[in-house]
Amino acid sequence: MIRSIAATALRQVIQNRSAVCRLSAASPAIVSSPARNFSSFLRCNDVSLRSTVAGSSTSLIKPAMSFRLLDCMQACPSLQSQPSRTVIKFSMRKGKRKTVKAVVKRFKRLDWGGWIRTLSGRNKKLWRKRANRKRRLRQHVLVNGTQATLLDKMVTKYWKRPRHYIDDPYAPYHTREEFAYTRRKPLPR
Repeated sequence: MIRSIAATALRQVIQNRSAVCRLSAASPAIVSSPARNFSSFLRCNDVSLRSTVAGSSTSLIKPAMSFRLLDCMQACPSLQSQPSRTVIKFSMRKGKRKTVKAVVKRFKRLDWGGWIRTLSGRNKKLWRKRANRKRRLRQHVLVNGTQATLLDKMVTKYWKRPRHYIDDPYAPYHTREEFAYTRRKPLPR
């Protein structure tokens, strides 16, 4: 994806710039020559042109710009912005934010406020994955604090409430006593 973005940016930069190389008026042989490959430059009898092609200090051919990714990013400001969620839906009756159903479907909120998710690609092409990789993919991971805050904004209070299920597989993870921020019970003395 980054490669295609960079290629698009390069194309835009090249189209915006009319001349890739600046040529001096002293060398009309370069412009008028029908065959513009390197060997035709070396066969040319003009000594100044030959020294130019060979790389002397008085070079007549200078690149107009360098095509690095950062230069492309500056030339195309649409590449600089991070993807963000800008659509917020509100209910017409109550005027409250609506829950994003994809969050409820893909993430699980633990009682202490953390969110867990599955790893991507856990059910795809299992025939080619080794047993230890499949075991790792079956496990869940915690999202970071920024993502947890975002997910809290994307769901209503109903989904943030603690839920109690019979034989809940997540029961050991609903308490987080090792941190002072999430501790519910006082420390034993």
